[in-house]
Amino acid sequence: MSGTSKYVAVREHLLSRIVKLAPGTRLAPEPVLCEEYGVSRITLRHAVDGLIADGHLVREQGRGTFVTEPQFRTHYRERFADDVKGFYVQQTEEGFTVTSQVLRQRVVLAGETVAAQLDLSSADQVVELLRLRFVNGSLHHLVTTFLPFDRFPATETRDFTDGSLFEFLRSEYQVALGRNDLLVSIAAADSVTADALMLDPGEKLLRVASTVFDHDDRAVAYGISDFTPQNSELFFGLHS
Repeated sequence: MSGTSKYVAVREHLLSRIVKLAPGTRLAPEPVLCEEYGVSRITLRHAVDGLIADGHLVREQGRGTFVTEPQFRTHYRERFADDVKGFYVQQTEEGFTVTSQVLRQRVVLAGETVAAQLDLSSADQVVELLRLRFVNGSLHHLVTTFLPFDRFPATETRDFTDGSLFEFLRSEYQVALGRNDLLVSIAAADSVTADALMLDPGEKLLRVASTVFDHDDRAVAYGISDFTPQNSELFFGLHS
């Protein structure tokens, strides 16, 4: 079993246990769980970090990891057929004009949450891309995207004001997307998000976290999109 498969298996099994526990229940210590699942501390930490990112657990420094209160969160899995269908392509195929304002584009350390989603070490470098997306000139959403720097170094300097990020990955790196794991939730706008979307801090918005994988099941990108209240509606077409 590969490292990625172990991490996914541990995460899914932990989740099946967590949903049966009362909020505030403390998770067993890492050494106990490592022995129980027969995995390394790094693999277990990735699994736990993924559940923290999804809102099922919270880690408190010096106290441990605890089950959180249930939240409105819905998972979707989108599978691509022959063509990459990112936001840019979807909108332009409908006849709309999509542009972006790049607010931040830099190389940073992955950190625990991003590393868990991209199956990296927290000390690995990722490209952080923060963009405001506009449709026909109207503000639509704010998206932060993280990509493994070692795999996609050109994304540090590529101009993403126009065009599709996924199309660039396909043309530059021959990446074929296999699936997109989506987590939809309601979130409160922090000061940075509120300022970018012209909202009041704390105002509720629709948040979509997504991890995109290639056909080899390797994580390609992890992103968090915050939608303005007037655009807080998503359509998912599910096909067997």
